[in-house]
Amino acid sequence: MIKLFMLAKRRLFSSLGYKLSRGLKKPVKPLFINFIVTYMCNSKCIMCDIWQKYDKDSDRFKKNIADELTLNDITGFVKRNKEFLSDIKSIGFTGGEAFLRKDIVEIIKVVHSQLPWVDMGVQTNGLLPDIIRAKMREILSFYPNFKIAVSLDGIGDVHNEVRGIKDAYTKALTTIQYAKELGISGITCGMTLTPVNFNKIREVAKQVEAMGCEFSCFMAENCEYFGNPDRKKQFTQEQLKVITEELRDFQYHYFMDNLRRQITGESKRALPCYSGYTSYVIDPYGEVHPCILRNEAFGNIKGKAFRDMVINRQAWELRKKLNSCKCWCECEVSSSAIVAPWDVARWILKSRDKMTILRNLNKKTLLNRL
Repeated sequence: MIKLFMLAKRRLFSSLGYKLSRGLKKPVKPLFINFIVTYMCNSKCIMCDIWQKYDKDSDRFKKNIADELTLNDITGFVKRNKEFLSDIKSIGFTGGEAFLRKDIVEIIKVVHSQLPWVDMGVQTNGLLPDIIRAKMREILSFYPNFKIAVSLDGIGDVHNEVRGIKDAYTKALTTIQYAKELGISGITCGMTLTPVNFNKIREVAKQVEAMGCEFSCFMAENCEYFGNPDRKKQFTQEQLKVITEELRDFQYHYFMDNLRRQITGESKRALPCYSGYTSYVIDPYGEVHPCILRNEAFGNIKGKAFRDMVINRQAWELRKKLNSCKCWCECEVSSSAIVAPWDVARWILKSRDKMTILRNLNKKTLLNRL
């Protein structure tokens, strides 16, 4: 516990430097990258239309898989920008379905060879367990600390319905089991809340924890990335009430407890957003975005040095737009909370069960990533 306190104290002082630098419009090296390696997807999720982006019969999307970054593009980006990427802590690879990239192993290998200190992992729907197992085995041969996140949105047919695929649940569990057999310890399971599974949070959490994995849940988002920017909010007040009641079991979890508080109106977001400053999203075509919820781009990694595109006047104008953002998106919140841990500290101080929170933080969650 003393070690945890000293770690938190050190990060609190470091965070003041980031706050001051941003206030002075001074560029800093990025800490986190969310890398969308493809929009190819073999799922048909009810809350997400990424799977339609390469649908030849769709008039809504004009995407072309041939325009996605090649392995050479990604290799060149990492090598050219190695100095500016020298503070990177973690890179998460996602999609679509990242394991549909035939060269996903080579992508991770080249990034690891150039940035060997960086934590890396892949987010997957788990629908290709045998292929995923083979690729995980290859990755582990050169990168033993590899992590994986497998989506789990319900038990049995509930998960199948959310994912729009028969036997999706069985395949996801098989993928998790394969990961465990290969010795991967950092396995997380994220649950996207929809009108189909809004009352299954406790049930899924129990299943995930029984498998020895880490659980979190979050609301479905509407934005260009998911291909559903015009979709209306989907929960009734009664459904939201059920969600908040189930989330009461997770008052030790920074993200989920604050999600509950924001739904009920008990509190508003106080955590400053560092998206587009210490964290970035790179899409399959090389466009650099502040986060997955914003379609605006700083530029393209194929045409400019990373540093140059994020320090110009247009970049600061884009960041200014984020000042009014009040989203509670887990991938953004987790990175901003590491940069600005005083909000986590404030949340702990207000909690009635501080010891439970500190035990969980000490074991596996937020402060361990500082």
